[in-house]
This record gives sequence, structure tokens and C-alpha cells, in this order.
Amino acid sequence: MSKDEEESALSRTLASTATLKLAKLHSLDPFYTPLEERYERITRLARRALSVPIAAITIVKDDRQWFKSVAGWDITELPVATSLCGEVLKSGKAVIVKDTLKNLDLMNNPLVLREPKIRFYAGYPINDSDGKTIGTFCVMGMKPRTPDSDFGPTVADLGELAQRELFSVELSNAQSALVAKLGEARRQAMFDPLTRLWNRRGGMDLLDKALNDALKHDHTLGICLADIDNFKHVNDQYGHQVGDEVLARVARKIVGSVRPQDSVCRYGGDEFLVIVHDIGEKDCAEIAERMCDGIRSSPVRTRGGTVRATLSIGIAMRNRGDGLTPHGLIEKADQALYNSKRAGRDRVSTGRS
Repeated sequence: MSKDEEESALSRTLASTATLKLAKLHSLDPFYTPLEERYERITRLARRALSVPIAAITIVKDDRQWFKSVAGWDITELPVATSLCGEVLKSGKAVIVKDTLKNLDLMNNPLVLREPKIRFYAGYPINDSDGKTIGTFCVMGMKPRTPDSDFGPTVADLGELAQRELFSVELSNAQSALVAKLGEARRQAMFDPLTRLWNRRGGMDLLDKALNDALKHDHTLGICLADIDNFKHVNDQYGHQVGDEVLARVARKIVGSVRPQDSVCRYGGDEFLVIVHDIGEKDCAEIAERMCDGIRSSPVRTRGGTVRATLSIGIAMRNRGDGLTPHGLIEKADQALYNSKRAGRDRVSTGRS
């Protein structure tokens, strides 16, 4: 085979692979899937680059719009009928609305007339391999705005970046398998809408599978139990609404501190379970320290004021040759967490047999 023929064959292979990824994305039900840092990073960047209070990556299924990532707005899904993205979804083209109260399609929308009272909107289509619009990248504001000449191209660049992420690797293997095997109703039962993480039930399902895989292949496995220090004081001083904001923010920071293949779950109340695959104790401890550092160094700005939070973390390891059960691993991590609390909080401790 000549060099040109080899390059042509490689191009066809890559194109086929890309098409399969697009098809897989379109067939994957995105609803009730957990936070992923690669999408959170894009919406955070959008808020800074475009000076907007809200940025989102959304996917549409039937008559609902799912917010795969949203920064600046506490929402997980909307009926398409009340979405501000209707024109983008219908036309498959970018749309900028300088003032929603002067737009015939949006002026009576409940999101415009009532909270959060959106007055500015810009959206960019996310398309599948057939060119069908299956979602949007969008930014919004609470004041009318006439954007400069760089605004539209920046929205397009970020929209293309969001689309590329959606068409690259999907969830980590364990999480992807959980999404694939469960219908939407069962997956919803394993999803925590406040933090957008798996809940305790989902976390234990993932831990059971991760531990079975580790035993089967004799791999190492680490778990971290992380607890927000003095969280009751936050609720008592600021109220439960602010407490919920702190929980959601801490969840995002934890997701941003771990590796893409690791799983983060809301284990209960203000406690989080992190499953860290195929890792040694030292590296697992470094990830846990990164989680602590991330929370400590990022005060949470809430409507009730700035709240400083810290984490106490307990680590437990499944080392090669161990025959631990999921509950045995949890007990070790829980004892290590207790040791962190007893030693003064805002620290990492490791449980040992």
C-alpha cells in the first residue's frame, strides 16, 4: 500500500470512529448523569471570558432540556417549551438576543418575567453527525446588553469546544456502565439533584462494581469519605438555603480535584464518597489533600454572604491480596474520617487494618 493509500485509509478509520462516537452520544440518555469537570471548566471559562452571570451546556431529549453543566444558576432541567433556547434548537443557528423584553418570542417567557429574570441571551447549536441540533451552548444575563464584535466568535468557539468534549470520551468506565445499564427512572433514583452527583445508592452500586473489578484483576482501589467541617453551624448561622449553596459548591470543587476516571457521590447530608481507581495510598492521599486545599482556598460566595468551608477526609485502601467488602472498606474510611475530626479537622487521615 502506498503512503497516500495508507493516509487515506487512516482518514477513513478516524472518520468512522468519529461517526460512531457521535452516534453513541446521540443514543446515550444524558439525563441524570453526574457532574464532569471537563464541562464545568467550559462554563466557568465562559462566565469569565464573556462577563456573563450564567453559562450552560445543554442536551435536549424529547420535550426536555437537560443542563449537562451550568454555572451561575441552580437548575438541572427544563421543559423545552419554556426554554430560552427554542430558536437555536429550531434553526440550528447561533442566536443573540440583546433584550428579551423586546423579543416577541421571549418577552412572555416565565424565565424572563419571573426569576431569574433573564434579559440577555446568546446561544450556539450543538449538532450530531447528521447535522441535527441536539443541544446548545448558551450564556445569559439579567441586564440588556449590546455585545462587542468579539462576543459572537467567542460564543462560537466555546460552543465548538463543548461539542468536541461531548464527542470525545464519555464518562469514566464504571459510571458509563452504570448509565448504560439503567433506565432513566432508575438512574434518577440514584441521582442527587442538589449536588448533581450520584447519591448514596448510586455510590454503593459503583463501589460494589469497582471492588469486584479490583478483586477480579487484583488491582488497588482507594476510597475517600469527605465531610464538611462544622456544617451544622453553617445551616444554623446562614439558613438551609445557603447551606445548600455550600453543598453544591463543595461538590463542584471535589469533582474538579479528582481524575476523570474517579467517581464522586453524595454519601449523605454533608458527606461525600470518592472512589479512586487503581491507585496507591500515596497518590490517593495526594488527591485527598488536593480536595482539602481546593475547598480551603475557595470561600463560597452565597446570597447570605461569603462562607469559608473546610473538609475532613478519611481514606481506606484495597491493596493487592485484600478481600475487603464494600462495607468493610467504608468502615475503615469512616474510622479514618473520625480520626481527622478528632485531630482538629481540615486534614486527611488514612485507615489501616
